[in-house]
Amino acid sequence: MRKSLIVAGTEFANFVRTKAFIISIVLAPVLGLGMIVMQRTLEKQADTTARRFAIVDRTGVLGSGLEHAAADWNARVSGPKPTGPRFLAMAVPTGGEADDDVLVRLSEQVRKEELFAFVEIPAVALQDAPGVRLRYYSNHPTYETLPRWIEQTVSAQVVGERFRNAAIDPALVQKLMMPVGLERLGLLERDARGGVRPAREVDNLRAVGVPMILMMLIFMPVMIICPQLVQSVVEEKMSRISEVLLGSVTPFELMLGKLLGAGAVCVVITMSYVTAAAVAAVYWGYADVLRAAVIVEFVIFLCLAMLFYGALYIAVGSASTSMKDSQGLMTPVMLLSMMPILVASPILRAPDGAFSVTMSLFPPTTPYLMMFRMALDPGPPLWQVFLSIALTSAASVAVIWAASRIFRVGLLMQGKTPSLVELVKWVRA
Repeated sequence: MRKSLIVAGTEFANFVRTKAFIISIVLAPVLGLGMIVMQRTLEKQADTTARRFAIVDRTGVLGSGLEHAAADWNARVSGPKPTGPRFLAMAVPTGGEADDDVLVRLSEQVRKEELFAFVEIPAVALQDAPGVRLRYYSNHPTYETLPRWIEQTVSAQVVGERFRNAAIDPALVQKLMMPVGLERLGLLERDARGGVRPAREVDNLRAVGVPMILMMLIFMPVMIICPQLVQSVVEEKMSRISEVLLGSVTPFELMLGKLLGAGAVCVVITMSYVTAAAVAAVYWGYADVLRAAVIVEFVIFLCLAMLFYGALYIAVGSASTSMKDSQGLMTPVMLLSMMPILVASPILRAPDGAFSVTMSLFPPTTPYLMMFRMALDPGPPLWQVFLSIALTSAASVAVIWAASRIFRVGLLMQGKTPSLVELVKWVRA
């Protein structure tokens, strides 16, 4: 064990003394916080560009209403600090010119940027016929604010006109069809004095964002460090340094030292990320999520993830003769390590479902998904947590044992990169 610790110290020093590592440690939290601040800042930015559009009204009724609605919209969004774009509506006469000629002329105006877009309201818009559609023409297909507003505004006007034609008061219908809203709350509880503490409104960031952040705080450091283990092992193998080291330590001691050293680096990186996340949590008012139980669970699953995937990547590096050859062997491991991110969405929808329980007890995904489920209210039962730790610990021991047998053979082997079948034979030999 003493020799493994010496190797671990050397590996740790080789990782952390590089300028790239120090820069990444400093920049990663700064960039993370910067992205959060930038996202919040961008959310407050409004599109205030005036959008001039033309109205080709075949009904002779709806065009004027759309112009008045645009004026009302502009009055709402205008002010010392505009909150949205202004819509400048322009009615187009439809008489004395062929329909296609009108549309071609307006299209040319859009191309010359004299107009932003134009909308054609068909003559059958006020009828009850199914499949009636407005035609919106523009060369900005990704812009959604104006077409969405036109669709909603004209639809409301059409519905109102249909009610009036049927001698029904639209205001009364709107009052009768007023929907009932839903307020999502937590649970009530009693305080220390026996009083009732009211339920808090559900916070999406607390309910979804915090579990996702905790999972990513495990996922990102492991994905950063483990591929570097492959590079370290391959470089030592190609330069014959590993042959010199095996004169003083056993293959298992060497592999264990590398694994422990990489784990220590992973802890350093994670602490930098966690520190940045904790500062952000305190700043945004989420300091209560930093509970002692969450921290303990986080550390346990981080160590399990690092041991499991670190051993796999070391085995890949020892079986490879060059970095180019290692890419093929790394692909299955990379796909396996990406699985938690791919299945996070269905687990979020039903964290207590059979699929969620199965995936959170599957050792390659347990460290990420069980941490994810534990941060989601109400959380998994304790027996699932303990079972997941036991299964992942046993799987990590098995992977380390198999990786040590591959490491023992592959570290001194040169020439052709072995296939997966040959790696299985190395383990069984």
